[in-house]
Amino acid sequence: MAISTRESLPGTVGPPEALAANVHSIPWLAVLMVDWQSLRDIYGSAGEIPGLLEAAASSTQWEAPVWEDLWQRLYHQGSVAPASYAALPRLAQIASERPDVAIDPSLFLFASIISSIDGPPEIATVRELYATEIADLVPVADHKLDLVSDRADVVYALQTVAALENLSPWQRWLEGPPNEEVELECPSCGDHVYLELVGGELVATIDPDDTTHGRPVQAERPGNLPAPEARLFDLCVSHGHADVAGWLLRLFGRVTCPHCEAEFHTASACA
Repeated sequence: MAISTRESLPGTVGPPEALAANVHSIPWLAVLMVDWQSLRDIYGSAGEIPGLLEAAASSTQWEAPVWEDLWQRLYHQGSVAPASYAALPRLAQIASERPDVAIDPSLFLFASIISSIDGPPEIATVRELYATEIADLVPVADHKLDLVSDRADVVYALQTVAALENLSPWQRWLEGPPNEEVELECPSCGDHVYLELVGGELVATIDPDDTTHGRPVQAERPGNLPAPEARLFDLCVSHGHADVAGWLLRLFGRVTCPHCEAEFHTASACA
């Protein structure tokens, strides 16, 4: 990465010009150039992050303590810190070196960090700063869709692509429905609306614990999908995930607010 890029990050040490030209091709240089002790992660000093990254490079298990530690310190409940961005080159290298790991914590952590909208204000152009890493990971993320079959895993893989390609808002929201309810805000009345999975269908309800009087979400037609939604739908179809593609049409569909009866698309309420 160019020296101007690294110098724009707090806690970095400007490298000699010859080294700066090689940062993209030798990602560990980026780690060496960072003054980690002066950077903060979510909980405090980031001095331990380089060691954690090296330990994590040999583990592909989400539940491994080292990955749990990195998630807590670099991306916690949607929040990131300066150290989160400094870790991106090494995370990208780890993910690139093991493309055949179906659900790789390094790739998903990278994608989660760049998709966060709750980062430190001094990093306003993260996608520009890390454009090379992002571009290198797009085919890696696309390949994951050939390696997964479970619906939840397909959705995780799709959300990774959405983050790398900046398909907002789905880079942050796509993983919710397979695992838990999605909380929306009606664009018309401002009240909360919950989307719940009931018998494989999405239902809009006032009370997430009572779906008796829920309103089924009306599936969208493929030809009516906006560009971000169409991209995700087409990825599912091209990689043989027809069942998930059908589920996406419901997720991308029209909701009738149980409060005010207004109709809206889900994307407009979770942006």
